[in-house]
Amino acid sequence: MKERLKRIAPKVGYPLFYLFALVVFLSWTFPYEKLKERIVTTFNAQQRNSSAPTELQIEELDSSWLTGVKAKGVRLISPSADPTKPPAEIKIDEARARISLLGLLVGNKDVSFRIDAFDGTIKGSFEDSGKERNVDVTFDGVDMSKIDAIATNAGFPLEGKLFGNVKLQLPEGKASKGNGNVNLEIRDMFAGNAKELTVKTPLGPFTLPRLKVGSFTVNGDAKDGILKITKVGASGGDVDVNGDGRVQLREVATEAHLEVNLKFKINDGYRNKNEKTKMLFGTPGGKDKPMLEMDPRMAKSKTSDGYYGLKIGGTLAKPDPQPAGGGLAVPGFGSGGAGGSSTGSPGFNFK
Repeated sequence: MKERLKRIAPKVGYPLFYLFALVVFLSWTFPYEKLKERIVTTFNAQQRNSSAPTELQIEELDSSWLTGVKAKGVRLISPSADPTKPPAEIKIDEARARISLLGLLVGNKDVSFRIDAFDGTIKGSFEDSGKERNVDVTFDGVDMSKIDAIATNAGFPLEGKLFGNVKLQLPEGKASKGNGNVNLEIRDMFAGNAKELTVKTPLGPFTLPRLKVGSFTVNGDAKDGILKITKVGASGGDVDVNGDGRVQLREVATEAHLEVNLKFKINDGYRNKNEKTKMLFGTPGGKDKPMLEMDPRMAKSKTSDGYYGLKIGGTLAKPDPQPAGGGLAVPGFGSGGAGGSSTGSPGFNFK
């Protein structure tokens, strides 16, 4: 047995050592600067036809062990819905990706990745077999308050930690034919900054106590490019939210089209906090019309159980909520920007 090992070891050991040395030297001498330029150029070229093109910038790209890359100083810059405001930025301190060599041997591209950003972790995998692409992303404790783009698009700052998972199978690599599921939760969610919520009304700005949303969840299942949202809900805070709808998936994620129905109700405890909350949302049990219902469409959208209805259209990059009664857009969300509705009608903007 020992004699056989002596004969076989050099024949196997030398090629394995050569292969190992080749991989090591390739990782040391690989032109990462050119790879960085290609990644940035390709991504930005794909974004040019988008209605809200996002620009990618990378400060540094280097090796991560033998088969991985490490990117530092990654920035995604998106135009603001309000032309008077600067672009929104998503900054990522460090991102790592690794490709499977075994997958390459059979013609597949299997990439695992990890992003450390926003005081949390985003990790997952991407598989491309040529006939199908699979995407699996997990969010673990991502701090929403550190993502400036969310406040820019929503019209107000958000606090809370994002957890959950997104799994999609993309036949022919097309999201418009995708299948899978989405399960996301924002825990301890608040609207407003650390102390207050500023509301622009027809009578001027109101400074209100920040709004506790509580636990906010979004669940849905995708089939043939349509993501059916089975649940949108918030509980345990100052507002109750319920909803459902659908999202038409697109190759560029921000171009996904929204058709979502939501209803919300401000709870009595928050409405009764001070004179401003009473004036804006109405005194519990009072007969005077709240300022929120100065927009007749908002008044029409109110149901007998005290909820207000919204229909959210537009795209993921530019959501466009409107009162369920139709007609006027709700400022701060729609294409009219954060300062008012596109029709110039009176309304409210939460910041």
